[in-house]
Amino acid sequence: MNGPSSSAIKITNQLPKMSTLTTKFWEQFYRWDEQAGTPVPGYSLLLTVPGDLPVFLKIALEMCSRQASGHRVETLVIPDHLTTGLPELLEPWAKDYAVSPLRLVTLGPLDEVLARELKHPSVTHWLQIIRGAMATQATHVVLHDSDLFITDRNFLESHYDNSVKRSLACLGVSPIWDSWFQEHGLDHVVAPWEIIFEVAWLRSFQPWQLQAHENVIDGKRYRFDTTIWAQCMTPSERVGRHPEEKGFIHFGHVVSGYRWFQQSPRPYEDEHFRLLLIRLLIDAYDTSGWPCEVPSLADLVKGLVVKSSPVTYLRESTRQRYPEFRSMLQCLLSSGLLNDQRASMMQDEIAPFDRALA
Repeated sequence: MNGPSSSAIKITNQLPKMSTLTTKFWEQFYRWDEQAGTPVPGYSLLLTVPGDLPVFLKIALEMCSRQASGHRVETLVIPDHLTTGLPELLEPWAKDYAVSPLRLVTLGPLDEVLARELKHPSVTHWLQIIRGAMATQATHVVLHDSDLFITDRNFLESHYDNSVKRSLACLGVSPIWDSWFQEHGLDHVVAPWEIIFEVAWLRSFQPWQLQAHENVIDGKRYRFDTTIWAQCMTPSERVGRHPEEKGFIHFGHVVSGYRWFQQSPRPYEDEHFRLLLIRLLIDAYDTSGWPCEVPSLADLVKGLVVKSSPVTYLRESTRQRYPEFRSMLQCLLSSGLLNDQRASMMQDEIAPFDRALA
């Protein structure tokens, strides 16, 4: 079933649970700037990374440098906040990244204040997307997720080729996770990860309209995640999705999970094993000694049995999720993306969890 185009939908552009003053704020302070020059045919790769977990930047650069890059115009590194020492850490990594020009794009002063005060991962991610779309020199942008590992060497190139050949506004790799959209005739909507956007399409909406927000479609009020409302307002034939979810390993919501952990009281139940994954990746990839709030592996292991540990794995629902997480982790370990030393280290470090939760 095709989703309705914007002409078939009765909409209101107000945010039902936001004040008029709040809406005016977004409209006033977040507007598109003018693009400098004619956009270059091709895509900019947007690496939206956590500023205080540079291991994800290192991994993203390594993963994406292995990709065929014939149509890659540039790579933009967009941290969710600029931490002291990050530009210096990026410098040697950038020298090894020979597949395209690389630029560091930072959030503006107001962006930093909003990210710090609102403390909501979706708002911060939206800010990263907006700044990337404003900085790009290309006709298209690919939004690369920090916790997604690409296994198909031609994935990004075919992503761009398919988008151009089909004249798509956006092309995703996964269906939207929320069944509400299918139930309301909007089954063309795609999940906003590893998605490629036509920059002109993004700019046809006001920046705040791409933000996660509440809105009304055909008399129905709902909350729309980042870029989803814009997809709903777009004719279904201009929103595409790959027929199969393949060519990548995606853990999902790892960085946002880390942000919620930072704001939560202790002990914290790591119910989807996201903190465990971050610790495994840090130990395998990061030799910089960069400080972070993720507990050590030894402390995480304690959380298997000690209720007072900062992070725990004690709920039955958590333990029931372990096989799925472990299977995905094994796909990564067997993918060839990690060298033998890294794969062996992660295999050794996960062993206590295998014994406790298998």
